Amino acid sequence: MYYNRRMRLPLLAAAIGVALALGTGTATAGWPDGRDPPRSRALAERGVSLDEAVARAERRYDARAVRAEEQHNGNRLVYRIRLLGADGRVFEVTIDAATGAEL
Repeated sequence: MYYNRRMRLPLLAAAIGVALALGTGTATAGWPDGRDPPRSRALAERGVSLDEAVARAERRYDARAVRAEEQHNGNRLVYRIRLLGADGRVFEVTIDAATGAEL
């Protein structure tokens, strides 16, 4: 289609209007129908995520996490979390990723 310079602005405005109209739906987290997206297989096999384990350890010991990592202990996945207590003491806890239990 041939168009001249006078038509560019109205076409651009119309395109922006259509884009805004299509983009103004209700925003939901996850899938369009409101469900949560499926977790990856590795995460589904775990009982708790690393973030959850850190949050639980911080609440339980009233401490702040300074380092957290995943490690394999045999065929078991564990989280090692280094915490800084309110008294300045640094200590480490190990949490089983499958159960969320402290080892």
